[in-house]
Amino acid sequence: MITCITMKTMASTKSPSPTIQEEAVAAYSYPYTVNVANFVSVRLSGHEKYTLWRTQMLCLIEGHDMLGFINGIPPEAETEKHQWWRRSDALIRGWILGSLSEDVLNTTIGLKTAKDIWLHLENSYGTLPPQSGLINPELKDETRSTSHSRSLPVPLRGVSQQIDLKGDSLTPAVESSFNGRARKSWGLERTVFPEDSLEEILPALVPLDLPQNTHSLHEPRSYLPLYKAALRGDWEVAQDFINDDEEACTANINKHGFTALHIAVGTGKQGISFVEKLVAKLPPNSLLNMLTSFRDYTPLHIAAVVGNTEAVKILVNKNQELLYAKDVDELLPIHRALINSHKDTFLYLLDVTKGNRYPFTYTGNMGVTLLSNVIFAGYFDIALDLITRYPELATTIPPDNVDAPLMAIARKADAFKSGCSLDFFDSLIYKYVPLKSESPVSNKTPGKMNLYTSVLHEINSVVWKVLGRFVRHITHVQKLKLEHHQALALVKCLCQEISALNLQSNSVYYSGTIIEAASNGAYEVVQEIVDTFPQAIWYADKNGHYMIQLAILHRCEMVYNLTYQMSDHKHFHKTLKDDNNNNLLHLAGKLAPQQKILSLEVETFVHPKYKTEKNIFDHTPEMLFTKEHIKLVRDGEEWMKKTADSYTITAGLITTIVFAAAITVPGGNNGDTGHPIYARELSFLIFAIADAISLFTSTTSLLLFLSILTARYAEQDFLCTLPSRLIMGLATLFLSTTSMMIAFGASLYLLFGQGKDWILIPIAALSCLPVTCFVTLQFPLLVELISCTYGRGLFGKQSDRPFY
Repeated sequence: MITCITMKTMASTKSPSPTIQEEAVAAYSYPYTVNVANFVSVRLSGHEKYTLWRTQMLCLIEGHDMLGFINGIPPEAETEKHQWWRRSDALIRGWILGSLSEDVLNTTIGLKTAKDIWLHLENSYGTLPPQSGLINPELKDETRSTSHSRSLPVPLRGVSQQIDLKGDSLTPAVESSFNGRARKSWGLERTVFPEDSLEEILPALVPLDLPQNTHSLHEPRSYLPLYKAALRGDWEVAQDFINDDEEACTANINKHGFTALHIAVGTGKQGISFVEKLVAKLPPNSLLNMLTSFRDYTPLHIAAVVGNTEAVKILVNKNQELLYAKDVDELLPIHRALINSHKDTFLYLLDVTKGNRYPFTYTGNMGVTLLSNVIFAGYFDIALDLITRYPELATTIPPDNVDAPLMAIARKADAFKSGCSLDFFDSLIYKYVPLKSESPVSNKTPGKMNLYTSVLHEINSVVWKVLGRFVRHITHVQKLKLEHHQALALVKCLCQEISALNLQSNSVYYSGTIIEAASNGAYEVVQEIVDTFPQAIWYADKNGHYMIQLAILHRCEMVYNLTYQMSDHKHFHKTLKDDNNNNLLHLAGKLAPQQKILSLEVETFVHPKYKTEKNIFDHTPEMLFTKEHIKLVRDGEEWMKKTADSYTITAGLITTIVFAAAITVPGGNNGDTGHPIYARELSFLIFAIADAISLFTSTTSLLLFLSILTARYAEQDFLCTLPSRLIMGLATLFLSTTSMMIAFGASLYLLFGQGKDWILIPIAALSCLPVTCFVTLQFPLLVELISCTYGRGLFGKQSDRPFY
């Protein structure tokens, strides 16, 4: 089997030609060295400073011939000049944003261009021209008193509140209304004064404008203190505001129609006290009418979206009808909590939401939508409970944008063991750890053997429980195993309910599901569907690919392994071809998604003639494989060379060290005989043997890695030759490292440990450190290489359970 190397894609961008770049630079200037403070000394903070700020900012922009960025049309996004326009536009945006106060700056968030920001500021803070009705400066002090607005009828109060409290101008909504039709209706040519304008203007203004400008009469700025108090959870400020204006409790305070309660429940735990006190002031029925203009959310919907369980409890206790209020997508709060993965909130709503009243939460479209989302969230225990209580959900046709329950579980390949990548130790834990839901062996069969088995089971459970308290990862693997068993039980339950249908053909429930499961590698789902509906194996996707073809095409080895459990019907699959006359080997020769290779195993399955058969593009399987894997071979060569080069340096260093140690033995030589002084010591013998082993193995490792660097890197070399050399090189390098540390430890003992046996303990402990690092970091690669090159591989019979 060919070793897979992760591919890296590189993207290159095409730079514009010099001529186009020069034209773009000339068209869109970029005066980035300008000091804006020299031109704009006024900081825009409200209506009263807009005129001065606008005059200075226009002077700056027009002085640099960039007026088109706030009143012109940008170039098309796909043209090469657009990037230069965007750069200059960003510069002007920086000029404008840098001259705004923090409150004004917050209102510009989300605006993309300088023109958008300029128009937003003009519409929000622009003042009336003198001839259009500015308030007489002599009467400014009188206009600051807004007590008269409290006595106005409710429909007119919003208009009164839009008059700027500082007396500078009307707000843009009223200004445009007044300048438009109201002025034309009366032929006014004089300055508007507040004392007589409210009595004279409003009677005519209301019938003309109020029905058509309902949203503009609820300016968010009039509720800004309440908005900020709701965000901070400051009930004292909010209470003062509400005492002055009782309708503020249910008023829309931002452009999306959010009330103070919507804002407060979205702030989380810090706003719980605020929510509790505000809800206490509201009648229960008013909560149902507090809908946002954005998606028709009630306050309970918002609490469910953000996962504010405490706020959910407060709202439900106030009015349980909120549980059954639909938003614009026909979803209830319980759906919103589930979609946003707030399990605690969802579990509470699941407990308090009743299924026997309209809209029926657990049946029909509502129920199947809920069950599908529960499956996608991975709450398989809850899904099993729902399907047990409401079995009709398994066969309910879902809405267009919702997956059927069986399709939903087929899309979650990670819900099964086949979709999880477990390392060696995790696999051992997974295999032997008991499930939390497992009960002792049944006592129905009397006898000593049954008692003995029960005792062993209890001891095993206690041991794993104790281990789980000290090693938390064991508990994680145990939980993972339980989820896999629950998911498999859910698939079996769904298949049983579908098979119980009294229909001549119930293929609509599983035909698409088996294709999805085979493509995702969820062989457990494929196996259950085929066991329940044997005819499902002959359903194909829109390209005419059957189960085994999809398994090969998507490199799902566990689905492919089901052929080993098939009867002789598997021979029908050997001759399958798709619409392009590709046989199974052609499909295996295509570039593997997710870096998986399957071609060599398929070669042993099909008839030998298919090895040389050509498809409609005149390609044999081998030609197609070579064409599709050119980049993979190149990437594999690069990775192999870099790896071998790194190991070569390590092996060379070890060879140098141990060779030098062999010449200069510890303790030196006898001057008369030339023999080592410690030649008769056991520790010297250990040093000599370990040093020799380290020298020989490091030299061998060095030569093996050099042979990898000089290989030809043909496709066939990746199958066995290169992996074998890398395996032997890593193994000998490991032996040389271990032997070198043993030799070093023996040498230290000879020099410093005579009569001090305790010194062996720190020497052994420290010598194990580099060996442990090598094993931890490099041993997994060595094990995987050995398994893929010499092991049984990915393919083979997975169980004795018959499959078709």
